[in-house]
Amino acid sequence: MRFLQHVRTAALNAGAAAIGLGLGFVLVLLTGADPFVAINTLLVYPVSDPYNAAEVLIWFTALLIIAQGIALGIRANLWNVGAEGQFLIGSIMTLWAYKQLANQLPHPLVIAAMIAAGIAGGAAWALTPGVIKARYGGNEIVVTLLLNLVAVSVLWWALDGPIRGRLSAGYPLSDVIAPEYRLPVLLPGTRLNAGLLFAIAVALLFYLLAERTHFGYSVRAVGSNYYAAIVTGIRVQRVIVLTMLIAGAAAGLAGALHVMGVLYRIDAGYAETGFGYLAIAVAMLGGAHPIGVVFSSAFFSFIMIGSQAMQRAIQVPFPIVYAVVGIMLISLTAVQRTYRRTV
Repeated sequence: MRFLQHVRTAALNAGAAAIGLGLGFVLVLLTGADPFVAINTLLVYPVSDPYNAAEVLIWFTALLIIAQGIALGIRANLWNVGAEGQFLIGSIMTLWAYKQLANQLPHPLVIAAMIAAGIAGGAAWALTPGVIKARYGGNEIVVTLLLNLVAVSVLWWALDGPIRGRLSAGYPLSDVIAPEYRLPVLLPGTRLNAGLLFAIAVALLFYLLAERTHFGYSVRAVGSNYYAAIVTGIRVQRVIVLTMLIAGAAAGLAGALHVMGVLYRIDAGYAETGFGYLAIAVAMLGGAHPIGVVFSSAFFSFIMIGSQAMQRAIQVPFPIVYAVVGIMLISLTAVQRTYRRTV
């Protein structure tokens, strides 16, 4: 029965995504662009050569890790919209650890410490909204969203302080991570790196956590019926806090891997990556299931790389891409709500 339910959910979400894409192309048509060039660019460019395909997998890596944490929260009826801030703090902590430990310890230990610092930073940034939700019943959407703004301010402060580059010449730039502390490149000539392997491992861990552990059962119970979960003896407050911590840790890990494997440094513009916000749509499209999130991450990664190419090819404003994502979210919400009413 659960398998059939997952298949039904996947079909509904795929239909909602198709509606979103269709309405998105209506927006493209309204700009006066050639729809055939738009469609061809969107669908062909991401797989037109190894470099473009690698860029798809870079987006896939970040979205998959972040969305797994968000999806776990959705299962507990927790909406973590603060992954963007947790991603930023994880990146900052990674570079801070690098600046403190580089040339002080063996390279493998420094790399491990950088990743651990990113995870800890993301988890710490999610702790406050988790406690506020669990202890005081606060709205986690509002708290996590506001903390995203605080995280941007922390980024600007850090770039002028703890992680300021020695050769920044007054600009908000961090140091560039030395080659020996970067993640290995998987495909020469591209930016594809070992972060992809981390993402696959994370997806597997989240599947086992959500589907094969008592904690995963507790998360589903809290999300299904909060008060019934309390009656059955589940420590609801503990589940809420741990779920938020895990989601924050995932976003922080994604930030660490992105810095160590793709960019190697950050500046003030790093606050506009958008991975954390897009991952919400990814988690919803994946039905908040670890396997579904893998497919939805691949779909959105493909669409984002194709959309960037489409924007350059037909000169449409790039915000239209995010408008399409918003339409998808509205479609998903409407379809899921309609489905629940008919079941």
